[in-house]
Amino acid sequence: MSDTPAGIAEGIAARMAAALDFARQAGDITLGYFGGSGFAVERKQDGSEVTTADREAELCLRGLIGGAFPEDGILGEEFDEKPSASGWRWVLDPIDGTASFVRGVPLYGTLVACEYAQKTHVGVIQMPALGETVYASEGGGAWHSRSPGDEPREARVSRVEEVSSAMMCTTSFDYFEQVQAESAMTVLLDRFGSTRGWSDCYAHVLCATGRVDAVVEPVLHPWDIAPMQVIYPEAGGCMSDWRGREGAYHPTGVASNSLLHRELLALLAPIAAHMA
Repeated sequence: MSDTPAGIAEGIAARMAAALDFARQAGDITLGYFGGSGFAVERKQDGSEVTTADREAELCLRGLIGGAFPEDGILGEEFDEKPSASGWRWVLDPIDGTASFVRGVPLYGTLVACEYAQKTHVGVIQMPALGETVYASEGGGAWHSRSPGDEPREARVSRVEEVSSAMMCTTSFDYFEQVQAESAMTVLLDRFGSTRGWSDCYAHVLCATGRVDAVVEPVLHPWDIAPMQVIYPEAGGCMSDWRGREGAYHPTGVASNSLLHRELLALLAPIAAHMA
């Protein structure tokens, strides 16, 4: 049972219900563009892609949040931050996996989280093209719907205890090179039983529901990982940066079923200590 104060608990409940609806509506916007050619693709300063669909979906989310919770702040990937007057802040990624989206690959998602005092209390990963949703609220458990209208089932991580028997996912091997962490990738390839590139938030959907055992990412922004901060604890897993620090405001990330976490940190922390 959560020890969250009553006022915060009420805020969590209201925002959990809203987050699910908001993510669905924004996801529907992306589906209207997915697989077609009726959207523009641009390169941002960091080299990542952004599309008409990213911006339109985030504007939808911002409008829905502003209408329902006008004093809440908003931190999103595509537009300027809106300060909070309530203590609550929404963290948004309208399309996590734009590279997949642009290429017609259905492994992209819409991420919606809500935090209070930089602690995530509500998180949603909605996979528009797959129909899957994983969501959680603090003290409310983690849940998984395999398709729209499906009765949610409890989301639980795997029980694999040995890294040598585990499956690890990461978004892109290129990101390890980008931050001069190739040695981490070498170590992971050597130690894990198998590795896959089921990327971006889809890897976390798989890990939070026990279908893979760990996710390791060398490059992250808060909007990439905010929902996972509540989804993993509620599903029985762990989420931290490579040095073991919790929260969405670190540049690296490692998620696991918790049984593997100590060993993973032992592998990654020395490498993290030498990263920029």
